[in-house]
Amino acid sequence: MGTSGFARVLVRAILFALWLPVAVLVVSLLRFGFEGMVTMDAMSFVQLVILGWPSGIPLTLAVLLLHRRVQLPAYVCAIVLAPLSVLAFILGGLFGPFVLVYVVVVSLPAWVALGIVALLQSRRS
Repeated sequence: MGTSGFARVLVRAILFALWLPVAVLVVSLLRFGFEGMVTMDAMSFVQLVILGWPSGIPLTLAVLLLHRRVQLPAYVCAIVLAPLSVLAFILGGLFGPFVLVYVVVVSLPAWVALGIVALLQSRRS
């Protein structure tokens, strides 16, 4: 993958990373209902986007890079790790200021899968 190919994947990862704040909003809507969402002020929403958007980048980037190599493990990683990332983000917000650390730890299996696939593919060539 050339430099421009990686740049395209990185831009897509940054844009696609909005799934995490959207998922947290959906969980909040399911948990508290529409009345609870109405009471959410603009500052809370801005903080959610500021913290949630970068927190979604590690898993999104790992899944996109894995998808370029093999599709099925990428889908499995996304399906299994995305809900865990949402849970880690919510619990990280409750336990302390290091929300990104919790989400990065949850995304590690996708990075390990990417490394294993890259290693296996490099041995074949």
